[in-house]
Amino acid sequence: MKKKQIIAIILVFLWMGIIFYFSHQHGEKSGNTSKTFATTIVNILDFNNNLEQVRKDEIINKIEPIIRKIAHYTIYTIGGILLANNFYQFMKDEKKIIMASSIVGIFYSITDEIHQIFISNRAGRCIDVLIDSLGIFTGITVFLLFIKILQLIIGKYKTKKGGRINWI
Repeated sequence: MKKKQIIAIILVFLWMGIIFYFSHQHGEKSGNTSKTFATTIVNILDFNNNLEQVRKDEIINKIEPIIRKIAHYTIYTIGGILLANNFYQFMKDEKKIIMASSIVGIFYSITDEIHQIFISNRAGRCIDVLIDSLGIFTGITVFLLFIKILQLIIGKYKTKKGGRINWI
């Protein structure tokens, strides 16, 4: 196996491990993580300290669920990129890369939500699988677009004698 392939596999398992770590946190700890992030955002936006604490708390409680969903989407977008990169190392057929990355990503999302059912104060939600799946598809698309752009750029270079690269 090539070095790139090994690194791609390790990155996928690292991503999965991070998700498992966060999913294994009990509900209160998980909630505190997103609430801390929401509080930080509100405090940054209220840089003049014009809002009363009661109003800040209302805003924090409204944006915290949104932040949780954005976190789902973002981490699975990263996963889509990593999965597509992983399968790209082993196969060059774009359709196979899309299928394999989608199947593994969505399957992992489903198992992640099932895992959360067994954690105190957590729940497995179908909406989270949908959000995660959108993230996976976004990541795959971003990766494949990046590869296409890179191929276009590289295709416009021509190597002359002496190893000099010139723009055509």
